[in-house]
Amino acid sequence: MNKKDAAKIIREKNLEHQLRTLDANKNRAQAVSIGMSGSGTTEITMRGEDGTFLWNIYQPAQVIEFIHQLAASIGCHIHIQPRNDFASWRDWKEPTEEEKIGLNGFPPFAIQKINSEKIGLSPKEEKVQGLDARVNTTEKENVATKKTVNKRTAE
Repeated sequence: MNKKDAAKIIREKNLEHQLRTLDANKNRAQAVSIGMSGSGTTEITMRGEDGTFLWNIYQPAQVIEFIHQLAASIGCHIHIQPRNDFASWRDWKEPTEEEKIGLNGFPPFAIQKINSEKIGLSPKEEKVQGLDARVNTTEKENVATKKTVNKRTAE
């Protein structure tokens, strides 16, 4: 093989490599975004070269595992502890044995602080459901417990 033939082979190989690189970039994320997706879950989104998106939603236990895996990939061990400040809205507690049975091996959802059952309810709905601490017994007695629908009585 002479120098001319070797140079031609090298140019062909370089062209093949450039084409493979361009194809590989189609599947490479250009940006990663992390944010809340509601109800204590986290959404991780990756934007591709052509503007397409990949995303997934994770529970708190999965996010913590992800953080540990990222740290381990660079040779680090990290200590994670819950925040306890004005912006914290979760109560992190160890599930009881009874709760663990109900979870059937799955991680628990984030437990929201006191009054989380009121989220999304109007003040009127809170009173009807007996969730308002200021509701007195007279108001509770006036709540309908029996209703006729299509000439049938609900029991």
